[in-house]
Amino acid sequence: MLAAVMYGPRDVRVEDVPVPAAPEGWALVRSRAVGVCGTDKAFYRGTYPLFRKPLIPGHEVSGEVVDGPEGLVGRRVVSEINFACLRCEVCRAGLYTHCPYKRTLGIDSDGGMAEYFVAPVWALHVHDLPHERAFAAEPLAAVLNALAQYPPKPGWRVAIVGTGFMALLAAQVLAAEGYEPVIVGREGSVKAKRLESMGFTVLGFQDALEEGRRSWSRLGYDMVVEATGTNEGLKAAVALARPRGVVHLKSTPGGDACFNQTLAVVKELRLIGTRCGSHVEFRKALDLLARGGVEPVVDARMPLREAPAAFEKAMDRSVFRVVVEP
Repeated sequence: MLAAVMYGPRDVRVEDVPVPAAPEGWALVRSRAVGVCGTDKAFYRGTYPLFRKPLIPGHEVSGEVVDGPEGLVGRRVVSEINFACLRCEVCRAGLYTHCPYKRTLGIDSDGGMAEYFVAPVWALHVHDLPHERAFAAEPLAAVLNALAQYPPKPGWRVAIVGTGFMALLAAQVLAAEGYEPVIVGREGSVKAKRLESMGFTVLGFQDALEEGRRSWSRLGYDMVVEATGTNEGLKAAVALARPRGVVHLKSTPGGDACFNQTLAVVKELRLIGTRCGSHVEFRKALDLLARGGVEPVVDARMPLREAPAAFEKAMDRSVFRVVVEP
């Protein structure tokens, strides 16, 4: 089969590799649409070292089961990315996404940017969506997981730092729940203008800081979602949050964050880091996508043979998401 194989920073090659074998209880899935996500781009930039070399990346993936349980063959599915043991103490405590024995799709285990990938049957979610929409279930589930762990309270003012795909999903989820998020973007951002055209309020950092001080507390936003995909985003999020406010960390750029720790302590902030969605959030994500409550924006759909070009396209600051179609 053909696969996009990553050997290191800016070194992605399309190669012929063996079709993976599905162990007992697993399924073989034909990939149909794979998003190039922020973690993939961090691997590609080299800011986030690869966990294994070489690696087939890709965990925002929708496909069709070609080998597995009879009732699943031919069905469209999206896969969770944490392949847990489901037996250890951590899994039994309900924290299977943190299983110490797990394999992670497209992170330390070959992912979906190939003609086929394998996944445990229990990690697959059946859907009837177009693949170019369904791939977004994974990042959307991650957003829903964050808001489930620490949801905004009624009347809270929420800021989202960043203008990328995760920021777009977070803004749509919050708007659907009745909030009016302020999106904080850098000056001259093309995506910021596009978000404005979708009806969202987008401000530069200084303007957002002033706007936050006009709230009831005059001290900032009740909740800030950091989704810049950079190590610097947390600094802005801490500055924008009010005392005892909540900061959700969604970026995985690799490297060390740089922020005013004293300010975070003085403000008594709650810094909430969240990774991936669980079974519950995946079902909610697929439901939202099916109902049109969230609209993923895809700027380019490219064949697997053009995977190196797809990664370069994904690095363009004007792009929300690039989808590779094996």
